[in-house]
Amino acid sequence: MTTHYNLEIISTSTHFKVTYRDKKFRAVTHLRGAMDDAMLKHLGKVIPRTEDQLPNFIDSWKGKVVYNKEVKNPSLYSLFLHEWTTFYENFAQLQPKFTGADGNALKSIMQHLKLIGHSDNEALEVWKVILSNWHSLDDFHKNNTDLKYINSKFNILINAIKKQNNTVTKTNTSGTNGSVRL
Repeated sequence: MTTHYNLEIISTSTHFKVTYRDKKFRAVTHLRGAMDDAMLKHLGKVIPRTEDQLPNFIDSWKGKVVYNKEVKNPSLYSLFLHEWTTFYENFAQLQPKFTGADGNALKSIMQHLKLIGHSDNEALEVWKVILSNWHSLDDFHKNNTDLKYINSKFNILINAIKKQNNTVTKTNTSGTNGSVRL
């Protein structure tokens, strides 16, 4: 796993991006601010070789260097994939095989949900509702959890879930029940 930290040397307002891969130092990138030979020579003193050493460096350079971890929000695709992977692992009790064709099927499902008038968050909620109501399908469809199958039979599956449940509701994050339109 790759993580990035923004590092600022306070006295010179010089900013760097430090990259760790598998908790080992991989790269440093100068982003902005003045950098002279003396700073370059001493830069290694403020960058730990492993990510695990970072808390010690933060303490020892407090007031002189600021370390901030970059946090990126996961993409909609990652969220959809996480929901399906969790669903599949619970259903089959094993980790799914995932190929490029599965990725394309998942993208197609996402695009369709957004095309029929759902925002990104609503599309994700509808996906969660579909997966959480999988048990209501007949045995033939229920046993076909492959993304390529779900994508190819999407209309049939949606109609079957709607037919079985008349009204599909999902608990909102606030704890109240709210309707999710399929």
